[in-house]
Formats: sequence, C-alpha cells, structure tokens
Amino acid sequence: MQINNQFIKHYLKNAMFINGTSYAGKSTMVKMLADKYDLIHCGENYDCMPKGIATPETHPNLCYFQTMKD
Repeated sequence: MQINNQFIKHYLKNAMFINGTSYAGKSTMVKMLADKYDLIHCGENYDCMPKGIATPETHPNLCYFQTMKD
C-alpha cells in the first residue's frame, strides 16, 4: 500500500499523544493542557482537521465522516 505522508510530516511533527484506559481522564487532561499552553485540541473524529489537507483519495481514514452517506 502506498501512503502519502505529507500530512504526517507537516502536522504531526510536534504532536503529543495521550493514551490510557477508559474513563482515565484523557480528554480532560488534553483539554486542560491545550488551554494552558495554547495548543490545538484535536478530539475524536478529527474535528480539528483543516479542510483540503487530507482528501478521501489519499487519507481515507481521516476523511471517514466526510464520505459517510448517512
């Protein structure tokens, strides 16, 4: 599979990921850190994705909600 990595190189060069089990406070921690340090909080469903960077042809998983019928 050929992967176009322009998105990865550009937008994830300074990304931080927080993981953990269910109900561990991950979303709360991410929101607090984003507010405190003026960061972008990219929540579930990639709601912070700038339009035009990821296209369904090159990044189908990131554009899942754009291509849903209903």
